[in-house]
Amino acid sequence: MPGKSKKVYLLMAALLCLCAMIFAGCSASKESAVGSDYIGAAPPGDSEWRSEEGYPIEDEGKRRGEELSGSPRYVIRKGSLTLTVADTRETVGEIERLTAESGGIVSESRVYEYYEGHYAAEMILRVPETEFDRFISRLQELGKASDVQKSSEDVTFPYLDLETRIKNLEAEEQRLREILDQAKTVDDILQVERELARVRGEIELQKMNFTRLQDQVALSTINLSVREEVIRSQAISQKPFENIGRRMKEAFFRSINFIASAAAFMLVALTALLPLLIIAAAVVLAILWILRARRQKRASIPPGSEPPAM
Repeated sequence: MPGKSKKVYLLMAALLCLCAMIFAGCSASKESAVGSDYIGAAPPGDSEWRSEEGYPIEDEGKRRGEELSGSPRYVIRKGSLTLTVADTRETVGEIERLTAESGGIVSESRVYEYYEGHYAAEMILRVPETEFDRFISRLQELGKASDVQKSSEDVTFPYLDLETRIKNLEAEEQRLREILDQAKTVDDILQVERELARVRGEIELQKMNFTRLQDQVALSTINLSVREEVIRSQAISQKPFENIGRRMKEAFFRSINFIASAAAFMLVALTALLPLLIIAAAVVLAILWILRARRQKRASIPPGSEPPAM
């Protein structure tokens, strides 16, 4: 009996240990499950683990990437080409008409003679970005196109960044105005007004940059060179004798005007030098008079006699 009671006690002790181990394992698994809910996320109320907008930091880059990928793309497009045509001035008029039809503007235009009787033009055109490719194709139909170049610059991120900055600054301005309405002392009012002026200046600067960027995105830029084709022939050219009478008349009057200008300059110079010339003439006359007196005195001495001692 005593041996049997000992075995019963040992069995009960083993069962108690097994129950304790099972209970401890359940508690540990529950704690690990609860702790895993916070892995990879910031604890509630911990602002240092979150971005300014309230999103977890590790999700912020992903969120901005999704915003950027879901937004439209903003692209600055530029192009350039050279056209060889039969008549430059007529082609420039046609280009101006096509630009107006496409909703664009001629930003700059210069027509000049680059060879005997042949003209060229340099133009800067601004056309809507949606008309860019079609407009260049229409330009190539006006003559012989060469050196055609196109370029694109994606400015989506700077565009959205400026847009967000302006919104944030405007929100800050609104908060400052609310604070200004609640300010009671003169020092507080002056401090808020200084900060408000700073924010307003920053808003105007960012809006100016944003407007410039919007213009570059909305209107593409095309640099265009137009030249007439020079056909060289073996025949004698009549160009040198064109308007020969008018050119001879102009040359004659230029010569007369030159002579008159030279005579007027000489008269003015002589008038300015007149006092000096009078003094120089007096000195020359005095020297001539002295030399003449000496010559006469020597002539009055008889031959062979010595001149009197001075």
